[in-house]
Amino acid sequence: MTMGVAVLGAGRIGAAYIDVVKKTPRVQILVVAEPHYEQIAPLREKNPDVEFVKDYRETLARGDVQIVIGALPHGLHKQAAIDAANAGKQIFMEKPLASRVSEADEMLATAKANGVKLMTAHTQRYYPAVKAMKEIIVSKRLGDVTMAYDTWHKPFDLASRPAWMLDRKAGGGMGLMDGTHQIDRLLWLIGTDIETVSAQVGTFAHSQIKADDTGMYFLRWRSGAVATVSRMAWVVGATTAGAEIFFTKGQARFQLMPKIGLWVAETPDGSWREEAVETTDSIADEFADFVAAIERGDHDTPIPQEHGRLVIQLLEATEESARTGREVVFG
Repeated sequence: MTMGVAVLGAGRIGAAYIDVVKKTPRVQILVVAEPHYEQIAPLREKNPDVEFVKDYRETLARGDVQIVIGALPHGLHKQAAIDAANAGKQIFMEKPLASRVSEADEMLATAKANGVKLMTAHTQRYYPAVKAMKEIIVSKRLGDVTMAYDTWHKPFDLASRPAWMLDRKAGGGMGLMDGTHQIDRLLWLIGTDIETVSAQVGTFAHSQIKADDTGMYFLRWRSGAVATVSRMAWVVGATTAGAEIFFTKGQARFQLMPKIGLWVAETPDGSWREEAVETTDSIADEFADFVAAIERGDHDTPIPQEHGRLVIQLLEATEESARTGREVVFG
């Protein structure tokens, strides 16, 4: 059986999903919903085999659509997911799942009530360098994880951002955009048993926006492992993204910007050795996993449905810690 797919939103990532679906077996891209219809004229011309509509609710009324990909502004995730679930669609939602935990709870409850799945697309765990780090951790090759340092420093580039990305109430800010990626990576690599969260979050480089551009978190696991998360969207500076993990028997680091790679230090001389990392289409791999889980009728999705909520819960804990100046006991 071939399942029909609708993409909601044709902006930064939504347009890419058209090609992703086209290369995924046993699914067919049928329709894309994008209210800024005239702005996507080149995309419509490139895909004459796909129907384009302005209102996403038109896609939900179609009986030939079984899967919905949500690639909308963060502030629109809640209503779109609820509408899709009530229409009986399986939902693949771009991260973050929602802007607030309360929204995530409503979304997940509606999906459960309608017998459909709602997975958050935390794609960076599908990046080959991050997957290779996970393999090192699981294999115990370097022993147990003791500490981690995760970074993402980049330009905010305000001129290229839609207004909603600059307003926390609309789902904007670098915590929701980048911080959720970093939190997801660490939860997947080290574990979900977070005990406490401390953070400093603010708007230090762009006073004209209504959202955060900078954050530093300190996470403590019940296992005893700890991690620092450093993120900043600067005006000028060097772009870096990746993480260094410290083990009882060595170190390993992956880098996503400016160069993709994985390095390991496990010899007495302390030198780094680069290891080979495969090249894959991470977004396509993740979506294919989701489709396969739906076909099999799995109890849960490849990225557990509750995980998207957990990421937002942790992000809200960082905001609470920054606001109160106190460590937040998590759980």
